[in-house]
Amino acid sequence: MANALANDALLQQEIDQQVIQNPHLSFAQKKSLRKSILKASVANAPKNSSFQTVLSVSNTMVGSSLLVIPVLFQQSGILSSLIVALVFCLISCKTCQLQVVHNKPEELDLPQTIVRILGQKYNLIFNITNIIILYFAGVVFFILQCSMLYSLVQLLCKELEMDYAPKTDFVLSKLSYQWCGIFYMCLLFLIMLQKNLTLIIKLVQYGVISIVALIFYIVIYGSINMPEIENVNLLTLDVVTLSGVFSVAFMVHSCIVPIMKNNLQQENNLRDIAISFGWTWILYALVGTFGAIAIQGKAINPSGDGSTVLDYLDQNIYSYGIQVLQLFQLTTVFPLLAFITRSQFFALIYKLEQPPQKWFVFYTSIVAFTTLLFQCLNISVSLILSLSGAVVGFFQIYLIPIQLHMTCLYAKKKVNDNRIGLINDSKEYLENPDESIFEELDLKCLDHLALKKKLNKQTRFIFYYMIMLIGAMMGFLNIIAPFFK
Repeated sequence: MANALANDALLQQEIDQQVIQNPHLSFAQKKSLRKSILKASVANAPKNSSFQTVLSVSNTMVGSSLLVIPVLFQQSGILSSLIVALVFCLISCKTCQLQVVHNKPEELDLPQTIVRILGQKYNLIFNITNIIILYFAGVVFFILQCSMLYSLVQLLCKELEMDYAPKTDFVLSKLSYQWCGIFYMCLLFLIMLQKNLTLIIKLVQYGVISIVALIFYIVIYGSINMPEIENVNLLTLDVVTLSGVFSVAFMVHSCIVPIMKNNLQQENNLRDIAISFGWTWILYALVGTFGAIAIQGKAINPSGDGSTVLDYLDQNIYSYGIQVLQLFQLTTVFPLLAFITRSQFFALIYKLEQPPQKWFVFYTSIVAFTTLLFQCLNISVSLILSLSGAVVGFFQIYLIPIQLHMTCLYAKKKVNDNRIGLINDSKEYLENPDESIFEELDLKCLDHLALKKKLNKQTRFIFYYMIMLIGAMMGFLNIIAPFFK
């Protein structure tokens, strides 16, 4: 995920510097310049082999969820978790493929495809849900940062014989988890206010080291604790939270199109997507299975609260080393998430215009404060991941891809509102459609004659709307599940 965010941030930073922050250009000139930057980013990007493409897609999916998946595997049962992971892997793989199938070569990203086939209303849904998903990803990252940091702070306090509060307590009268979050957010807030994140973007590429180290660490500990495998849960029905987490874990829908644009052999796109998801499922299966075995029979460390696998494993130089690496990786990614969500939010309201500085600071402050609030109240990472994945992710994983597919194949009349703007669709914009940041596109899609012959209309409707029903049920269950615990 980190590399995809870095690429998005780099592109958005260039658009900000050359387009949005340039008051001398007219709207038409800004729109033309924005389009040329997008085209150049695709044209100049190095073409990847199928192997590189598979790794790129997989790396985009694998991230902070690795820390919580072993705990959920242990709670929900290894076999149950493997089945749930496979189901959501197959669903996400299929809906990702639908988006690529309907993306035309001249369309630079997914929003252009959505606008052409479904219109601006669905594009608005896509943009809003993408902002929400990235916001909650930032919340999760910050909570995990503070968890790692406070664990290291407690180690230092023990060495210096300083008093501190347990992580699970809400305390402001002495050194505590809450004060750790407040201090760290103050530092991050200064970074979040920056409009040039070039240094952060360069550092992000080293984050893969922490992911690889974490995987090896969990697998090794699981191998050492293998005699405890007989006591590990295998099958349970407690998979609601797990389903929401895996919805996020396999969610690559918003950036799958730009990644596949750089595939050297475009005819292999669908195959390479399938291989990417298969490889990612194997990684999650390894980490989840070995992680569940590694923590079996172990009590929660005094420095943790049991939300991540590191809260159960022995506290030694290796575990602290992993936490330092994770802290570095999450710290570099968090400002990118804040930057991208802020840019996307203001793009909905101001399009290609420069937002007032006061709103820039106000929005950043609100994001920082609400994120800190989640951390101070010690909200469960699994709960945030599951709710955001199952509820908000429903729109990106199920609704939009399936509606793209069914509308393109069977709609009698194509939507033709791609000239209309996004939020500020005033009468002025409707009377002057050139003000849209999107170009007028040919509404015709690719030739799907062979695709339509594979399944008849009724079978295809039943198949895809059954998938959508699964997504809706998981969203509903994740909403009500917290009230029954």
